[in-house]
Amino acid sequence: MALAGRTDLDLPAVEAAARLANDRAYVAPFEAAFGAPVSALALVQALATFVRGQLSGASAFDRFGAGDRAALPAKARDGFALFNGKARCARCHAGPLLSDEGFHNTGVNWGTDLGRFEVTRQPEDRGRFKTPSLRNVALTAPYMHDGSIKTLGEVIEFYDRGAGRNPNLDDQFRPLALSLPERQALAAFLRALTGSAYAPPASSSRR
Repeated sequence: MALAGRTDLDLPAVEAAARLANDRAYVAPFEAAFGAPVSALALVQALATFVRGQLSGASAFDRFGAGDRAALPAKARDGFALFNGKARCARCHAGPLLSDEGFHNTGVNWGTDLGRFEVTRQPEDRGRFKTPSLRNVALTAPYMHDGSIKTLGEVIEFYDRGAGRNPNLDDQFRPLALSLPERQALAAFLRALTGSAYAPPASSSRR
C-alpha cells in the first residue's frame, strides 16, 4: 500500500494521507466522493480508481506507429521528426507514455516552488518536477506543474527560448531557434497524440 516508489509519489501512503487529512479544502470533497474519511487505504483506492480511468488509445500517432502511414498528416510527421531531433523533446518524453518518468528542472516558477527538493532536501533537486506524459496533451491546458502556461504554442515558445534560465537548469535545455513553420509542425504532432478513451474489456464469465 506504499506510494513511495521513486517514480511515484516517493512518499509513504500513511504520510501522504496524513498531509491531506490536514487540508480542510480536501477533506470534505474526499468524504463526499468516497464515503469515508481520508486514510492511507482510501487514498490508495482513490488514486487507483483515477488511474484506471486514464486510458487513451487510437490516436493518429498510435495508428501511424501501427503501420497506417496515412494516419499522420505531413505537418505532424515533420513535427515528429523535430520532436526526436532539433526540438530535443524525446530526451525527456520517450516510451509508450511519452515520459521518461524522471525529474527535471525546466525553470518554471524558479525560486518560488522548490519541487523535488521538498522531499529529498538535495540541492540539485531544487526546481525539479516529474516529466508528465504527453498523451492527450492538447486537452490538458493549462500547462506546467503550476498551470502558468496557457497554450501549447506558448509551451513550445518557452522551450524554444531555452526554458527558464536558472542555476539548476537541466543541461539539455538550450535555445532551439525553431522557425514559425517548425513550431507549427511541432504543435501539429502534439495534437496528433490525442486519443480516444476506452474501457478495458469486461472479464468473460466462466462457464
